[in-house]
Amino acid sequence: MEYRRVPINGQALVVTFDMCSSSTVIEELTKACDVQRLSAFITELKRHLAELQRVTPFDPYKFTGDGWILLFPAETPGPGLLAVLEGVCTFFADRFPRSVLSYLPHRPKSIGLTFGIDKGELIAMKMFKQPEYVGRAINIACRLQSAVGAKGRPPAYNALVTNRVFNEYFADLKLVRVDRVKRILRNINNGSTFRCRRISLMRSGSRNVR
Repeated sequence: MEYRRVPINGQALVVTFDMCSSSTVIEELTKACDVQRLSAFITELKRHLAELQRVTPFDPYKFTGDGWILLFPAETPGPGLLAVLEGVCTFFADRFPRSVLSYLPHRPKSIGLTFGIDKGELIAMKMFKQPEYVGRAINIACRLQSAVGAKGRPPAYNALVTNRVFNEYFADLKLVRVDRVKRILRNINNGSTFRCRRISLMRSGSRNVR
């Protein structure tokens, strides 16, 4: 199944995610001359994203080497957004250990996915005949994703989301866990503290905390 492009005009939700310990995984597979194993898994993940488009429309905008930047229309309902996020996590948690992890000589410290989410105005453009977008929300989402693991808590299957996104899309949902957190995001707000929410995306029965 091939995934579909969803036109994005103006306001959009930006979701960026990637794999924990991807550099370690690639290093170990390279030593074993088995990098194609990761490539095959990424192809599986791509197909699963195409299936999730049936649940909630989104644009699989850009593959980043160990994850994706996904763009959702601003009118996406919160439950639909959460269904996609949980769907990606569930697929990864089920398939990655069997398809890749079991072939590594050493288990990486952290296994899973981390997410960053923001909402904002995106400007569409064409570059080498491919759709491209520019906008602060992409920068913020990427910075949030890279900061999930700060402050010591295990990063896997967690997302950092802006307070605006949390209030508009997640506040009324039954989430596993929510924490108010502060982060310093590189080249954002002149180094000032950035207040956001950290949400858990794997159903584990943990108490919901606002």
